[in-house]
Amino acid sequence: MTLVDEIKLLLEAPTMNALDIRTLVRSDHDEILILARDMYESESGDERRALLRQLRPAMALHARAQERDVYDPLLARGDDGLRSLAYEGYVKHGVVDDLLEKLVKSRKTETDEWKAHAKVLFDILERHIEEERTHLLPAIEEIFDDDERNAMGRRFNATKARLSMKLKAA
Repeated sequence: MTLVDEIKLLLEAPTMNALDIRTLVRSDHDEILILARDMYESESGDERRALLRQLRPAMALHARAQERDVYDPLLARGDDGLRSLAYEGYVKHGVVDDLLEKLVKSRKTETDEWKAHAKVLFDILERHIEEERTHLLPAIEEIFDDDERNAMGRRFNATKARLSMKLKAA
């Protein structure tokens, strides 16, 4: 994230409370992007594995909760452009899932090939997150009122909590 992006985030933050779905999505995006960047930039195979062990569940929880509690409501209430945005989000999450699975299955974290996959993953995440910040989050503000965004945020947190318990039990 650039300095300009961080300043924009700080300037927008006062208009969003902690339960607003936009705040929660942004927070997840920041965490995921940092983990993906650090994993790609790391020169240590052990550190890459450790970061992947953090990134994979964080991404899974975020993606499934966002699909259920953000994309699905947009599919129900949005216009053609917003429905396309939601469907593209589903597809991009699937591509990220596939790349993460490929990275998990490979034990060669020290190789240039592994690093190339990590770089592509980071690039996809960075672009997807930028598109969501530019298009999705403003659309959520436009379509849903404060109470609806807070209810979406509560459902998003609840979905992540349920999925986290399932992941830990597995």
